[in-house]
Amino acid sequence: MYKLNETKMFADVTNNIAIIINSETGIYYAMNNCGSIVFQALLDGCSKQTIIENLKKIENCPSDIEQKLQSFIDDLLQKEIIAEGEQSSKNPVFDETVIKQDNFEMKVLEYADAQEMLLADPIHDVDESEGWQPVFKEDNKNDK
Repeated sequence: MYKLNETKMFADVTNNIAIIINSETGIYYAMNNCGSIVFQALLDGCSKQTIIENLKKIENCPSDIEQKLQSFIDDLLQKEIIAEGEQSSKNPVFDETVIKQDNFEMKVLEYADAQEMLLADPIHDVDESEGWQPVFKEDNKNDK
């Protein structure tokens, strides 16, 4: 149903920690563990309904889980982290302990403290005909 917005986002989900970088703005996003697990399920093509059904199987699932999930998805869409995608028949596997520890809360945190570094891209400072090599001014070539 959803996929990563690959036109501007890079993402990695490891050990229930999602890190997403917007290559256009240099803003990066992190998610709490519960958000990361659900985010991975969305990227795997799981439908919203399948995710809700699996969350409801977990003991003490809050009655407003559908609203929580929709709010999380809306946040991801608003930040352009995800876009419409293909649905799969994959069934998500949730670590109930992690979901319960985060009290079924799915959070996306936004950071701008590394924008300059993330936007510093040496690939844009090269000559296309020479490939990925430093571009020197004509004056400097004679000095080398």
